[in-house]
Amino acid sequence: MAGRRGWHRGGALGLGLVLGVLGGCGQPVNEDAPAPEAEAAAVATPIGPEMTLAQGRLMGTALANGVHAWMDIPYAAPPVGELRWAAPAPAEPWEGVRDAAAFGENCVQPQLTVEPFVDEPRPQSEDCLTLNVWSGAERSDERRPVMVWIHGGALIYGSGDTDGAPLAEQGVVLVSINYRLGPLGFFAHPELSAASPHGVSGNQGFLDQIAALRWVRDNIEAFGGDPKRVTIFGESAGSLSVSTLMASPLAAGLFHRAIGQSGSIFANRHGLTADSDGDGDGGGEALGVQLAEALGAPSENAVAALRERDAMEVLATWDEGTTFNDYYRQPVIDGWLLPAAAREIFAAGQHNDVPLMVGSNADEGSAIHPVVAPNAAASTAAYAAWLEERLGSDLAERALELYPAATDEAVVQALSDVVCDDMFTWAMRVWADVAGEAPVYLYYFSRVPPGEFGEKYGSYHAAEIPYVFAQMDAATTSAEDAQLATAMSAAWVRFAATGDPNGGDLPVWPAYTAEREDYMEFGDRVGTGTALRSEKVALWETHYAAGGAPLAAAGTSSASAAEEPMATEG
Repeated sequence: MAGRRGWHRGGALGLGLVLGVLGGCGQPVNEDAPAPEAEAAAVATPIGPEMTLAQGRLMGTALANGVHAWMDIPYAAPPVGELRWAAPAPAEPWEGVRDAAAFGENCVQPQLTVEPFVDEPRPQSEDCLTLNVWSGAERSDERRPVMVWIHGGALIYGSGDTDGAPLAEQGVVLVSINYRLGPLGFFAHPELSAASPHGVSGNQGFLDQIAALRWVRDNIEAFGGDPKRVTIFGESAGSLSVSTLMASPLAAGLFHRAIGQSGSIFANRHGLTADSDGDGDGGGEALGVQLAEALGAPSENAVAALRERDAMEVLATWDEGTTFNDYYRQPVIDGWLLPAAAREIFAAGQHNDVPLMVGSNADEGSAIHPVVAPNAAASTAAYAAWLEERLGSDLAERALELYPAATDEAVVQALSDVVCDDMFTWAMRVWADVAGEAPVYLYYFSRVPPGEFGEKYGSYHAAEIPYVFAQMDAATTSAEDAQLATAMSAAWVRFAATGDPNGGDLPVWPAYTAEREDYMEFGDRVGTGTALRSEKVALWETHYAAGGAPLAAAGTSSASAAEEPMATEG
């Protein structure tokens, strides 16, 4: 692993020199806020724990350093009864003062048991369409940039539970959201499509995300936020969600910058009714019928019968599935939320073209390869056979050149690198390549975080999240890690404020172009490089250009699919 965490060519800045990167940490970053005369006159109100919205009154919490937090705010009606699998309905107003001092319940999900992504079980419910807000603004007319966090979890796990205060201290209004997951969030069925005015079903979780962004547009000024400077950002499935929202016409105008961390939609070709990815599944509706049959629902009025079932029963039956299980980790190309495959939408310039920052980590595959390729690491022979089955003879031969394993002991590292570049390095690079006219900034995270998981897995999937959220505790971690968190969180905040992460003492971060492929590395040192893993990325581009299937959907057992660790919360 050490070789990949080494320095690439290009300018570099020692980590010990990045302490000043924030350029005034704790002061609101508000460079392009509208001048007062540019906005219609509005009554500015003081901001405190008690907040009044159109929905009703909230009582939040006063935190340190002038930040306030409001938790468990409904942005849509509970998706229960007739609203299960329906598009999100508007949230109802409430009487009195709503207690907003604690996180709400998680959306219904299985327990994630894969190290290092294990989390403590929390109460869960279908009544989970809520969001959380952190703000250090003192008055509602401050117009601070807004960052909306979309959690990861393979579209199966996770929640918006995080600590947004450190970013709010740096001058943004931080929002985190919940959205429906797994079979309750991405269930397509012919009866649902027939009842829809658009003739589609599935993608309920993405519709939830869009509803949350509409809530932000309509309400964030009350928290001192600027509805015209909203950045969506997420990791893993949250990053896949960001790319989906960029591709969806339904999200147009709801955000103005985007950040993707280790995940994208560009290998996905799941259709609503067509066998669009060649795996024989017959499309989303057919898989929904299979799930309904497994639950014993009648062939007619199946959806009505399924709405009578307990949500945990639906989850348990889905969790045991052999074909429909894996499906509920992918968007549906439905002709409405996604008019076509995302890469086609981007290539045609029909996406929401906003400034973009994307990147991945050095050792993304270290904890994931046992899940997506559980038997391939047994020996050099098993590894070679898996590559041939996965890629075909010609590409497998090239893969063995790029990812060699001369001994059985070397297979684990080679397989980890394959998974890393296929599922993440390539996924983020193709996103940067097709992003459009707005500037794109590519990053590469190579720091090994402190603790047992860093020692075991290196710069693993999701390892960057505590740095982005400035959640590294200087009292218990090294000064270098605290400084790197300062550097990264400040760059993310500057990007949210201006669409450009440059500033402070950060080395000049050139915008990405296909000609130079510039990127910024955040690791033991901080500096720029070019053409990151370009030969390996080219292999995966060849595979997908020829219609190859995504690695995560190729040959996974139902047990491994149910434990896919594509996720954490920040």
